[in-house]
Amino acid sequence: MNFFRLLTFIIILTTTLRSQEIEVFLIDSYITIEKPHSFVLSFYTSEEVKSKLKFNGEEEIEISSELTDLHNYKLDLSEHKFDSLYIPFKILMERENGEVVESEVFETTLPQDYNLNLENAPGFITVCCFGGVIFGIPSPAVVFQDDNQLFGLSKEVPLFSFFAKGFNYPAGYISIEYSYVDGFDPESFFRVGYKHIIQTPFIEYISPGINIATNFQGFNGISPEISVGFVTIQNVFTLYSKYRYNTNFDESAVSFHEISFGLYSNFFSINF
Repeated sequence: MNFFRLLTFIIILTTTLRSQEIEVFLIDSYITIEKPHSFVLSFYTSEEVKSKLKFNGEEEIEISSELTDLHNYKLDLSEHKFDSLYIPFKILMERENGEVVESEVFETTLPQDYNLNLENAPGFITVCCFGGVIFGIPSPAVVFQDDNQLFGLSKEVPLFSFFAKGFNYPAGYISIEYSYVDGFDPESFFRVGYKHIIQTPFIEYISPGINIATNFQGFNGISPEISVGFVTIQNVFTLYSKYRYNTNFDESAVSFHEISFGLYSNFFSINF
């Protein structure tokens, strides 16, 4: 119960802090597969504003020169060079009184077969290795079983991500996961599951999911879950918190609750 009170408090606090900002609701945010590649962007704003695009850290590009709440733009990428498949961008919004408000950092993804320019990307391998190390950090968890509170570690790896137009996250993904719970019987679990991602205007996302769990030695069960993505880190990782209920198909008494924190990224998954 304390966890849900804390989650409610965080959501209310986040909403309050952002109440003075201009909310951006993306409709389309993708790069065309056909050549020449183009970046297609359309979005609503919570009030009528003029807008500009700051794409890939480059100069500002005008989108809407008149006050409006519906913005559309298409950018030809023929003259642009990239050293990563993940391209960050910001939206700059100008109110009628001249006040300029920056959006959060969004991200779009280049096609997998895009010919990246790595000549001017010093340290590229180092950055990839560093990101891999961070991605490999397991998620700490607290497990509640009857009157016991146990410590656990788990590592989830998204295998297949399914994207829809206009989303900075996949619509859903299939993952595998290994979990270890100290002092629990059984101690180790292997899971395969599907997670659906629902983006929200106040936090990154809410993600319900379902897993099939086994230890390959008699424990076979199911574990529904829900996770909340709070904030992005370096446009690659998302800090999340997860609640999960685990139960055994064969022995209903063997069930437990689990709360964990971790980093989500689809960097190593196969995207569709």
